Amino acid sequence: MADARNVLEREGWLATRSADFREAFLAAGRLRTFAAGDQISTAGDGDDVGPGMYGVAAGQVAVLPALGAPDAPTAVLFNPGHWTGYAPLFGATRPIHVHATTATTILSISFSEARRMLNARPEWWQHVAQLVFATGLVAANVLTDLLLSRSDRRLAAMLLHHAGCRHGGQAHPIYISQADLGATARLSRHPTRQLLQAFEARGWLSQSYRCIHILAPEQLRALVDSGEAHGLSV
Repeated sequence: MADARNVLEREGWLATRSADFREAFLAAGRLRTFAAGDQISTAGDGDDVGPGMYGVAAGQVAVLPALGAPDAPTAVLFNPGHWTGYAPLFGATRPIHVHATTATTILSISFSEARRMLNARPEWWQHVAQLVFATGLVAANVLTDLLLSRSDRRLAAMLLHHAGCRHGGQAHPIYISQADLGATARLSRHPTRQLLQAFEARGWLSQSYRCIHILAPEQLRALVDSGEAHGLSV
């Protein structure tokens, strides 16, 4: 529990909230662990099903939207410090599927306990509103990057999003297959593989089986934001 508390105290949304709110949420949480591939929460579920509202304390999770076609690919990966699952707090069902991409630990808070705390301290609802707003900005940033016409810029952008460092911060390992990664950037497997090899040859990342480590996030950001081709085939 101490390690999970330390991660969620120093990273992500909860780390930016007031100390009393942060401590109350951490104290109300329950640790749950998942193996790679395990479903954590399912789109369409209400507040009587699933883990409640939760923060990723270790590992990584994949988010699959359920708002469009049933074969839509992974949209983005969430890393330690990210919180999700709050939709049923507002009377809605969950709009996304979430599964673990590697061994993952979450800190979950039941909706009944979350409502009890928030209703006892109505001013705390603003903290949850800030989470909703911040998550919306993440989605908007992903959509904006996917509008880029060049494949190398789209792939570089999605690598940064998945690693949790699109605009700065620590780059987390990315646990995803090349095919699934390419799908998130609207690319087929062959150009995905070629671009990853080109990025690796430049020292920007390293690859192993179903795992990518970002080594030079600033170079990937420069590619996305400046549009300079760096000799890449586009």
